[in-house]
Amino acid sequence: MRAVAPPVAPEKSDDLSAYDQEEDDVRGNLTFKPVKVVLPKTKRTEELHKRKTEELRRKKDMAEKIRKEKEKEEAARRQEEQRAKKQAHMAAEKRREEAKKRQEEEEQRKKMEGGLEQILVALNKNMSAKHITVCGIELTSVRLRLLTQAMENNTSCMSLDVSRKGLGDEDGVPLADMLKNNKHLQKLELEGNNLGVNAAEAIGEALRENEGLRSLNLESNNLTANGSEQKGIIVLADALRDNGTLRVLMLSKNGIAAQAGEYFVRSIESNQSLTVVDLSGNDPTLSVEQLRRIDDAVRRNRDRLSAVRRAERRERFALYNEEFKCRQHCMQVEALRLEIEAHEERRLNRVKARFEAWAEEVKQIAADEAAKHEELISEAMDRAEAHKGKKKGKKGKGK
Repeated sequence: MRAVAPPVAPEKSDDLSAYDQEEDDVRGNLTFKPVKVVLPKTKRTEELHKRKTEELRRKKDMAEKIRKEKEKEEAARRQEEQRAKKQAHMAAEKRREEAKKRQEEEEQRKKMEGGLEQILVALNKNMSAKHITVCGIELTSVRLRLLTQAMENNTSCMSLDVSRKGLGDEDGVPLADMLKNNKHLQKLELEGNNLGVNAAEAIGEALRENEGLRSLNLESNNLTANGSEQKGIIVLADALRDNGTLRVLMLSKNGIAAQAGEYFVRSIESNQSLTVVDLSGNDPTLSVEQLRRIDDAVRRNRDRLSAVRRAERRERFALYNEEFKCRQHCMQVEALRLEIEAHEERRLNRVKARFEAWAEEVKQIAADEAAKHEELISEAMDRAEAHKGKKKGKKGKGK
């Protein structure tokens, strides 16, 4: 008789044992644990054990995958909640800030008197002067917001001078909002203020959308934080690629370094409208090569614009000549028409006169013929009477 190996329990890994649990069988007050099968160690049992181990590993991988997905979903949910809370907080902060600004603006409107009030009234009615300056008027941040709000939909003001009014970096935002909405302002003077990096960035973004501004003066501001931060001026320089109307740009004494100068070079070389660019007085200064390339690009634009203007003048002169010739031709045609009408009128008058003369002649001929006819009839009657008298005389002699 062949010896049989003693039965052994299948090897269980600590990682897989948790996934090999069958449910307990509860019957009334009794709980029956699942039966553990102990098989002899044979090739068949090894295959079964291997298959079961693979199945348990699949269960483990599936459970791990489900757990990770749940953790990922939970993390995403928490992140979404945090983002929603942050957005709600930012929206509430923005509402409070806007309410504060409106309150400040309302208070300033109540306190305002004199020149600025008259300017705002005229701007809101589109009855302002073409050139407005706030020289001699105290201009706080709140008053500047009121001024820019009045300018947003204005169509009568072509030039605004806000030079040397002590404007700060935060005042660049309302100025930029005005430039985004106002399409009629052609000249903006901001020289001698304290506009900073954020103001430069905001004005740069506004220049991408503005289609009316021809001249912008930002001389002697603080657009680079005394040369330490070039980010804002780089945004402004890059915006010149998309702006096709600005012709004069004054940026002297703003601490523009060679780093930002390279952006100016590339933007101005692709720009076709700028004819005057002032980058002097910047410390540290731009390189000689950068200044030369900028000067060449600006000179090219001036030459192109001059050529366009000459072509426009030639075209206007040609149009004037054509119009003059057209007027001369129209006058000649009109004179010829009048002459033809006069000649035709004279001809008709002659025909009418001849017709009237002919009609009169016909009438006269008819009258003469009628008279002759009457005369002939009368003569015939006389002859008839005479002939009748002769016959009577002959009859009397015969008797």
